[in-house]
Amino acid sequence: MPKITRTITTHAPVDDVFRYLADFSNAPEWDPGTESSVPRDHDGPKLGQVYDLVVLFGDRKLSMTYEITALKENRLVTLIGDGSTTHAVDTMEFSEVPDGGTAVTYTADIKLKGLLRLAEPFLGGRFAELGDKAEAGMNAALSRLSSGGSAQQ
Repeated sequence: MPKITRTITTHAPVDDVFRYLADFSNAPEWDPGTESSVPRDHDGPKLGQVYDLVVLFGDRKLSMTYEITALKENRLVTLIGDGSTTHAVDTMEFSEVPDGGTAVTYTADIKLKGLLRLAEPFLGGRFAELGDKAEAGMNAALSRLSSGGSAQQ
């Protein structure tokens, strides 16, 4: 039951950060573990919005479906992801910091399925590495956003 939590602080305002991260189709821009993320409809992030993802784990590409299950403007986004080998609950909490910037706390609670559950105790380092890479990617994307540019690489 790996649980990864990271907090990233940026100078970008909470409105911009929330709008960017709540749209999970942007995940490939900041999460190197996500190859693609396509919304099922293009009405933007909303409760019930579903995204079809291809995620990378080692040399494997896995399909997952993520759904926004909680959405509080500028405060919280929760997505539940499900695939053949993995179930995940991803939560992003947003708060303003004194300089007008934003702190984002990102938590990914990952549960492997089937026989892979037996490997969970041995994969802690691998999941920590994935968390570190996602943190670095999110930090870079939000830095570009805070400098007034596009968050895209």
